[in-house]
Amino acid sequence: MKAKNIRLYYGIFLSVFTCLLGVAFIAVTLVIFSEGNWQAGAYSRDLVAKMLFPLSIPFYLWIAAIITGFVLSEVYPYKQRSVNKIKESVTLKRLAARLPEGSGEEYESDMRKITVEKRSRLIAYATCAAICFAGAIASGIFLLNPAHFAQSTSVNDSMLKVLANVGPWVLAAFAACVGLTLFEKYSMLREITILKGLISKNKGNPVVKYNSSETRFNAFFARVREILSSKYFLWSVRGVLAAVAVTFIILGVFNQGMRDVLTKAINICMECIGLG
Repeated sequence: MKAKNIRLYYGIFLSVFTCLLGVAFIAVTLVIFSEGNWQAGAYSRDLVAKMLFPLSIPFYLWIAAIITGFVLSEVYPYKQRSVNKIKESVTLKRLAARLPEGSGEEYESDMRKITVEKRSRLIAYATCAAICFAGAIASGIFLLNPAHFAQSTSVNDSMLKVLANVGPWVLAAFAACVGLTLFEKYSMLREITILKGLISKNKGNPVVKYNSSETRFNAFFARVREILSSKYFLWSVRGVLAAVAVTFIILGVFNQGMRDVLTKAINICMECIGLG
């Protein structure tokens, strides 16, 4: 087995192991800070030790896996190649500009496959955007409704409510973005393969002239991408986020939120960490 494959497979294993261990720690933490355990004294040493003990062996195995990964990186060092990899979108654009004219059933079949790939990517973009937008709306409705937190007697109850109602939407949006990235890459690779085959089979034929509607469609999305990636748009987003952050900080100061945070910090230092 090649050194590159060994590093790849071990990296996948370590990543999955790390994610599973993290999920296990989060689950145990939620159990510790559940309502029943909280009333029984969640900060007690005995309760925390009892709940975390089953994770001790996987944790030590995870440490050993990290050390093993370091050893593998020394045994099979990574050789950096000074090759500038061209993005799939750039390659696709260049090949599309060289698409030759053709005829026949095979040519039409390949052109339909290209159309399907483009349409599939548009559907994937729309689906991901819809999931993120729906998650933002649902999370905002829950977080901005004071009635959801009016009956909470502790901060932990409120955080558990937020985690239960907002957490799934955040995970769904994250999964949608990751899935879109992977799907977009492999869809473009499939389209690149089809375009290369068409160029090879119909070499010497005149280049296809795109119709005006398709040209305007591509130009519109190119303009949108240019605007979203411009420094002015990015600085505008940062400015809006900074203004929102300052606004919430000021509101927190006026509604005694700063005093509550200071009180909680003092209690944690005096009771949990044990500085007192």
